[in-house]
Amino acid sequence: MKKTTFMLMLCCLFILKGFAQQVVPVQASLITKRTATWCPNCGTWGWSLFNNLREANQGKAVFFAAHYSGDLANPLATELTTNFGAAYQPVFYFNETNQEALPSNTTSILSSVTEKVGDAFTTAPIANVGFDSTYSGGDMTVNAKVKFFQPASGEYYLGIYLVEDNVTANQSGIGQNANHMRVLRASFSSSTWGELIGNGSFSAGDEFTKTFTMPVDNPSDHSYQLAGVIWLKEGDKYKVVNAWTTDIQGGASSAQEEATALDQFYVAPTVTETAAVVHLQLSRVLDNASLELYDVRGTLVKRIFAGNLGTGVHDFNLDLTNESKGLYLVKFAGEGQTRIEKLVVQ
Repeated sequence: MKKTTFMLMLCCLFILKGFAQQVVPVQASLITKRTATWCPNCGTWGWSLFNNLREANQGKAVFFAAHYSGDLANPLATELTTNFGAAYQPVFYFNETNQEALPSNTTSILSSVTEKVGDAFTTAPIANVGFDSTYSGGDMTVNAKVKFFQPASGEYYLGIYLVEDNVTANQSGIGQNANHMRVLRASFSSSTWGELIGNGSFSAGDEFTKTFTMPVDNPSDHSYQLAGVIWLKEGDKYKVVNAWTTDIQGGASSAQEEATALDQFYVAPTVTETAAVVHLQLSRVLDNASLELYDVRGTLVKRIFAGNLGTGVHDFNLDLTNESKGLYLVKFAGEGQTRIEKLVVQ
């Protein structure tokens, strides 16, 4: 695996594990590929385009490979893409809009969708969702929270979905042992669109909690993700408001582990335009510590500190004047362990 790809994946794991049920003011996008295992184009130019879209937009978008037919088909994928107006395959959607991808225009589609995702990521969301999950007795339970960041009105729904990577199955154009990524498996609700958040007017700051439970194979044996989508129903159609995802594979992330010398670690404010302060409090001397700022693609933006830290309080001023709007991660490392805090520049 290329080093850049590894860093990207690692960074996204930190993001998604670390946020848990926190709801952050970030606008993500939903990219859906309507596909089928028997479809030759889905395994040639459609396969490459989906992989390239995932790599170009990791950390800024949720991805569904919606198999409406074939060996990986399920009714959820059919209803979802029917809502988008699908009639063939492969079809690529930015949120609910067909991007009209063809074998002759994949380069321009990759560029235009990536631009749309990037533009969306810098805008203030109407609402977002955060969630965490537990697995016990064969059931996955998801505790979700929706928060509105702007006044809104309408009929809003929250859908929680099971997505799986590294699914070995046939794919025309590739072979019997193709490695399928972001396969849309199931909804945690009886409805494709999840559960009603509310129908009416909403104020900035309004929060709603939902709990979902579904039988699921042991996550330790699968490369599962959870995905959440907030939908706005308009007439008989559902439109994407925001989307979020988290890796739920078995085992704890190092982002959740406590560094033994670290008593306090936080960033204030967590949403800012120009500056923030990184606060550390250590119970003893810590050698070879580091503080670094990363963007959501896993790219190192700046090294805040590297060296030895003494016992007590340490505050580091972080100048963000020249940084682009979006989501960042402040990474503290020491004694072989890591902590991550989020930071939004708006």
